[in-house]
Amino acid sequence: GQASGKNPEFAELTRRLGRRCRAEIHGRVLGSGLEMAAFCGWVCCRDDAVLGLPELALGLIPGAGGTVSITRRIGRWRTAYLVLSGRTIDPATALRWGLIDEVT
Repeated sequence: GQASGKNPEFAELTRRLGRRCRAEIHGRVLGSGLEMAAFCGWVCCRDDAVLGLPELALGLIPGAGGTVSITRRIGRWRTAYLVLSGRTIDPATALRWGLIDEVT
């Protein structure tokens, strides 16, 4: 199957690069922005960021690989919580859950 929805090459490349593939996120990191960052081996997040998966409220499901990338980082129950509730989390929670690796 496709590991990242519409872009399996990105998922494979980030997997092969491991921690050398870094994402630096800030602001409102919602939907595909969060999904794609979660594929990276190291995710650095500014302390003012807001993270979440709002797709369900729009009648969609995470389509940029979020059900794969985010689940690998935080497990299926926490991923289900983000998808089904549509709620956002702060960087401290994301760090505690393992969704990100560093807060700056």
